[in-house]
Amino acid sequence: MKSRSGTRCGRWALAPAVLAALMLAVPVAAQPGAEDPEIVWREGEVAPPPAWSTARMVRIDMPIYSEVMVGVDVDSVTVGGKDGVVRYVAVVQGRGGAGSAYYQGVHCKSFQGRTYARYRFDRDPPGWENVDEAWQDLKDMKSRYARAIAQAGACENFVPAASTVQARRAYARNPKWSGAVFEGSAAPQTVRP
Repeated sequence: MKSRSGTRCGRWALAPAVLAALMLAVPVAAQPGAEDPEIVWREGEVAPPPAWSTARMVRIDMPIYSEVMVGVDVDSVTVGGKDGVVRYVAVVQGRGGAGSAYYQGVHCKSFQGRTYARYRFDRDPPGWENVDEAWQDLKDMKSRYARAIAQAGACENFVPAASTVQARRAYARNPKWSGAVFEGSAAPQTVRP
């Protein structure tokens, strides 16, 4: 008899815990994820490419077999207000020393990336050239470096950094870009738009 009532009490004692777990699980399941095709967002106004420098450039980890080295200028990183787009200047350099700089954006919630402009070192004088690509899924992009940049500081679990300060702090945790790693870049270089 005691065991029966004890069992009943045990069942009723678990009921609130099970109910609470179900209530918490429903909102999580209803949240859109990166795979949700219903994510609709609109990009805000895009500022022109910022000045950038190698003085506070950080290295982005790439696979060992990668033929490029990638850096992000910490001071160029910004987080958009309502659109949540994290924008930055990235330098991509081949092992032979040839490089390019790109002004890009990442939308963490949809895990998409976009290139706005490319810095042309070969122009006289060197300067930015509009590229204005469409948004692309970072999983599908041919260049793995955009995904690596997103995961190195812009996005955490499809959520953008809460502010520009937080995004810059996240990127600053990466190893510094040293001239020994990126050939031809031993002296800091500053480039104005």
